Amino acid sequence: MWNSPSFGLLGIGSYLATAIVGLTLVGHFLDLRFETEPVLTLVFLVMGLAAGFYGAYRQLMQLVERTNRPDGE
Repeated sequence: MWNSPSFGLLGIGSYLATAIVGLTLVGHFLDLRFETEPVLTLVFLVMGLAAGFYGAYRQLMQLVERTNRPDGE
C-alpha cells in the first residue's frame, strides 16, 4: 500500500509546495526585518521555485525508476 505511486506523487507535491511557500515566507520575513519589500520576497520565491522543481524532478525520476523495476529486483 505505501509503495503505491499515488503516495509517491503526493510526496512530490507536498515537497514542491513546502519549498515554494517556505522560502517565500522566509523572504517576506526578511523583507519586513530589513524594510526591502518586495525584493527579498521575490528573490526567495524564485529560489523556492528552483529548489522545488529540481527536488520534485529528482523524486519523480526515482519514482519512475521504482515503478518500472521488475518485481524480482
